[in-house]
Amino acid sequence: MITGGAGFIGANLTKRLLKNNYDINLLVRPSTNLWRLKDILPQIKIHQVDILKKQDLSKRIRNINPSTIIHLATYTQYRNQQDYEQMIKTNINGTLNLLDASKNINYDIFINTGSSSEYGIKNKPMKEIDILEPISFYATTKASATLLCQAFSREYKKPIVTLRPFSVYGPYEERDRFVPIIIEAVIKNKPANLTSGDQRRDFIYINDVIDIYIKTIVKGKSLSGQVLNMGTGKEYTNEEVLKALFAVTKKKVLINKGAFPNRIWDTSHWVADISKTKKMLDWQPKYTLKKGLKETYNWFSNKTIFKHV
Repeated sequence: MITGGAGFIGANLTKRLLKNNYDINLLVRPSTNLWRLKDILPQIKIHQVDILKKQDLSKRIRNINPSTIIHLATYTQYRNQQDYEQMIKTNINGTLNLLDASKNINYDIFINTGSSSEYGIKNKPMKEIDILEPISFYATTKASATLLCQAFSREYKKPIVTLRPFSVYGPYEERDRFVPIIIEAVIKNKPANLTSGDQRRDFIYINDVIDIYIKTIVKGKSLSGQVLNMGTGKEYTNEEVLKALFAVTKKKVLINKGAFPNRIWDTSHWVADISKTKKMLDWQPKYTLKKGLKETYNWFSNKTIFKHV
């Protein structure tokens, strides 16, 4: 059972699980756009339910009786951090509702999806044991959800794990995110707009992220109470990512540095320590930045969303 299964990560995960012969149940809001799933809709079960409606949620979960719960539903609006009330409702209250509604389900694993933003600004690779120092409303709600999951796991002896993705990119990503924006610039041969600084982030390709989810499902109860980073252990500036894209596409466009304003959470260091994830899941990232960008570029190039008008 997956919440947020129609989103970027959720759709990629749903498609992989389906290939692995899992029986998929998606909980989606009635207003959800299912465009990412249109090719597999006949093969999955869609349940229209709002995770903020606790009674309805409990009934649906009892009927599904899932062996695995993957929580991806979240509310984020980076360009409007003032919408904190909706973030609190969805990311904190919604998570608590899901935990409580599934409390009496004998599931093998409940996977909560956190965020690297929970850490706040650090001057070294971020480890799961680091103090959480979120600096945005969104990050604060995600940290709260993680702590709720850990408390729920301890109090009720439930197998709950939190996965913390860093900067995930790949097919089906939202068009207004960094990697799709620069890919569109290259496809349409127009200037690429960047921030002025040399902020760095840990970019991880979606297939590597999905591998972690799959391995977490297989490990099941043995991961109870854990938090695991999802990153590569390498960090790049936006300009370095763009130049890597130039290298794999053999195309170049004009770079407008400073076209986008810096944000309060932009920093010169933002990278995951993935030693724990490697050890506990026997996992390694398979995609270099160039390999992931090439796959992403090829996917977007075949979509009418970025075709020349």
